[in-house]
Parts: sequence; structure tokens; C-alpha cells
Amino acid sequence: MKKCFRYGALILALILIFPPLLPARAEKNSGVVRVLLTKLNLTDRVQIALDGSYTLNEISFQRGSHLTVSCAGGTLMVYYEGMALNAGKQLTLIRHETDPGKENGLRFNGAYELHPGDLVLTIRNGSLRAVLHAPVEEYLLGVVPYEMSDSFPLEALKAQAVAARTYALRRAGANGDYDVVDNTNDQAYFGVKAEHTNAARAVGETAGVCGYYKGALAECLYSASNGGQTELPVHVWGKGDYDYLIMTDDPYDLENPESAVKRASLPKVFPDHHALGALEASVLSALSETLESMGYDGDMEHIRVTGIDSAETVLPLYTDAPSRIMTLLKLNLNVQARRLIALPLDDEEEEISIFTVLEGETPLPSRAPQQTEAPREQWSPMELLPQPVTVALDIFPLVESALDLSINGGRNELITVRETDSAFLIESRRFGHGVGMSQRGAQCMAGTYYWTYEQILRFYYPGMNLKPVQYSFTLPTPLSQSFLATPGPAATPTPRPTIMPVASTPGPGEYEVKVTNIGVNSYLNLRAEPSTQSDVIRQLYYGQALIVTAEEGDWIAVRTDDLTGYVMKDFVNK
Repeated sequence: MKKCFRYGALILALILIFPPLLPARAEKNSGVVRVLLTKLNLTDRVQIALDGSYTLNEISFQRGSHLTVSCAGGTLMVYYEGMALNAGKQLTLIRHETDPGKENGLRFNGAYELHPGDLVLTIRNGSLRAVLHAPVEEYLLGVVPYEMSDSFPLEALKAQAVAARTYALRRAGANGDYDVVDNTNDQAYFGVKAEHTNAARAVGETAGVCGYYKGALAECLYSASNGGQTELPVHVWGKGDYDYLIMTDDPYDLENPESAVKRASLPKVFPDHHALGALEASVLSALSETLESMGYDGDMEHIRVTGIDSAETVLPLYTDAPSRIMTLLKLNLNVQARRLIALPLDDEEEEISIFTVLEGETPLPSRAPQQTEAPREQWSPMELLPQPVTVALDIFPLVESALDLSINGGRNELITVRETDSAFLIESRRFGHGVGMSQRGAQCMAGTYYWTYEQILRFYYPGMNLKPVQYSFTLPTPLSQSFLATPGPAATPTPRPTIMPVASTPGPGEYEVKVTNIGVNSYLNLRAEPSTQSDVIRQLYYGQALIVTAEEGDWIAVRTDDLTGYVMKDFVNK
């Protein structure tokens, strides 16, 4: 007979330390992925809602039970309905089968996202450390809509599901107590939300499909945007020269207007000598040495750049492949400078002697000849050099930093120059390492050109084969319903807060916005007047649509179908 915490029991310290019932280990064929949950930012205490069927050290819980777990003195303590359990140094929550269609997972600290799977809690440096053991198909429900967006085309989401599934299962069974972390060191995992229906469909319609190369799971690496060219693994990590991870141009990423790009403009004709902005000092320093060798004044105060004749990026970073990562910005500049010019000597009157040497007389000794005076020189007025002067500036980190072009904080952006009628536009692209699939490229392929997920994956991983993998993992049998019928707290799954309907359309001078600039689990106060001291009419949640009727400084007057009030501009977007 399993032990059960009784509802309303008196406070009791149970010094019971059971050998933990370990969750199924994430082995290659189990289909289980062990996820280190770092985004929870756990301290020494956590609230856990058991919105499913769970046991802890042979103790069964009602669906909807709430546990508090804390650590002190190297020991985990579990608190539930006035009772306390000393769980030792490790706590394991085991998930069991439940009725189809019902939630079966955990929620942490009152958050909305569901985390399906078993949970192992330990202590690390005085704080709780959580590892979720999740079946890969449920794990993907919390990955795909965050690595992409649930609004992406379905075929792009399917490509993402296959890549993420392959990536995770390739790492299953790794050394240590987890396989992947829940952040961009591996794959972003935030838990499951019921409203992510497109991502769920993509996962379901590709269930089990993985990428293989030479009989083994492939390395399905991907990034947000490659900037127009995929990258080689060896250039990023110094190893991993896989035949199916190639360097190739990606016009689909480049075409996508949502791909990451930063721009800076350099005018062709300078309105003043400070038009180079943060590049000015570096440019003048480079010009100084060149001009001195040409006989001009090298003093930077006497050099004026009046415009740019041409600009281009040159010198690829890698010579083993046709890389588009360039290292130098080459500028041909129109320059004014001073040069040394020689001044003529002053004219002198010819001297005529009044003395004549008579025949037979000895002439007087003559004076030694005077040394000729050296030619005098001076700097000319500022003059335009007859030809443009070339300077080459290091892109990394000089140009990238001076023009605020960094996207990744590293040195892998693709910097290009585009000429317009009045300027040279310096553009920086690539968000992420650029290896494998580009998520923005896949978005364009599926949304604009109607590619299937198989076509997308063939483009980014040529030579990789797709086939389903078989899983051996199953959940433990359901808990006895008669046993769980003992009095317990009512199930309290955390629903998504209600969003008010807005069926009406904006009138003249009105426009629609959504509450987006808040945390997905937070809220925005709708106030009676445009002031933080005004009464709160209602709390608005992430995604709430509003119609703006007027603007008043930092505030906007808004309405739904039922309410009117004020919110601050900073928390909404059109």
C-alpha cells in the first residue's frame, strides 16, 4: 500500500528518507530527454503544482496538489498541507499515466507553462537544481514555438521540429545527470502552452522523424539567421567537419525582411569634417602616415576628408572556403591637406667696386665667399588632393564597434557595403553561429515559396536522410483512482488569464494595439485616468488586444468591447 498525505493533517515532521524511485534514464532509444532547467532561476525554495498524476518516494498525490520544497543544511524538505518530509539530498517526482486529454505535468512558482515529465531535484551551491526527464515529443512542445514562433508557416515549424528532435536525441544518454539545458547553449525550452497549436501540429505530424547520416543521428545545428551564407562547423568550434553541414549562399535568409540586420550610413559628400563620426580618429590616423609619405602635412588637424569616392569590404576571414566574412573596410576618400612649398630668395642688388687695381699693383686679398642661404619652405593652404586616398580599417572590432554593427557580440557577422544615391550603406547580418538551418531562411522558404519541410531540410543538410526513430519509453501505470479518492485539495491547474474580446473595428483616428511588452505571466493595469495613482479598473494580460482612441503624453486612452481606460504606451505595440 502506498503512503498518502491526508488533507488537513496536523504538522508532522516525517524523518523518512526512501531510496528514490529514479525516472527512466535518457538512453538512445528511450525517447527521454533530460533537461537542466536554468530559466526557473531557482533559489533555496520552489512552489510546485502537481497538475497531473505523480508519486514522490512511494507517496501518491492528488491531481492539483501543491508542494513547497526548500533546502537547508544540505537537505531537501518537502511541505504539503501542514506536513513535512525530509527527502534527503535528492527528490524524485515520478509521473504516471492519466486519462487521455488531461494535463499531466508540473508548474513552478505559479507560472502558466506546464512541464510534462519526471522531476529530479538536488542541491547545488545552496540552491535547488532541477532536471526534467521529458519524453522527447512533449519536450518539443516547449521548444519549437520558442526556437521559432507559433505564427511561422507550418512547414517551417515542421523543419524546426525535426531538427530539434534530432539534436536532442543525439545528446540523450550523455555523461552527467542531464542531456541538454533549456537555453541557447542547447535549445530554448520554456514549457508547454496550450495555445501553441501550430507548433503542436508540427510536432505531431512529424512524430519520431529524425535526420540520419551514415546510419547515425545527424548533428542538426541551426541558428536564427545566417546573414545570407551558411557557416562551416570548423570555423565556429574548430572541429565538426561534417559533410552535410556545408557552406553555401542562402538567398532565402537574405530575402527575408525579418532577418537580423544592422545598418550604418556614410555620406558620399561630407557636410562637415565630422561626418565620419566614431570612425574619424581612426581614419585621420591612417591618412596621416600616408599623406606624410606623399609630402603633405601629417598633422591630423590639417587633414580634411570631404567625401567618399568608393567603399567595399575585402579580405575574407577564411581562405579554406569562399567565406563572405570580410575583415577590412576599404575606403577611397576625397581628402584636403597641406603640402610643403618652397619660397624664392629675396632679390639683392649687384655690388660694383669703386676701386680699380692698377697695373703692377698687388690686389688686396678678397673675402671668402658667403654661404648660400637654404631655400625657405612653408605649408600651403588646404588643397584637394588630385586622387582619392585609400585607407583600410579593421572591421573586427574597429568598424563594427564604431558604427554599432555588432549583432552577436563576436566576430562572425557578414558586413557588406551597398551604394545609394547619396551614401554608402554598411550592413551587418547574421544572428547566431550560422551553421545548418537558418530559421529565417526556413520561414521564407515555407511562407513565400511554399517549400515542404523535407525540401527545407535537404537545402540545409544535403546528404542527410529522414526516417522515424522507435522509442521504448512508457509511463508507469496509472495510480489507483479509489486510492486517490481520499480527501485532498481540489485540482487547481493554472489557466491562462482571460483575454477580453475586441470584436469592434477601430473608428476614424483610432488604431489597434496589443499588450506585448510585459512578461507572458505578468499583467498590465488598465487605469481610470492617465496616472499611476489612478484606480485600477482591470488587469490586462499578455496578448490582450486594445483599440486606441487618444494619446496623452506617455499614456493612451484605450477601449475593448466592454471597458475603457488608460495604459502606458511603453507596454503595447501596434
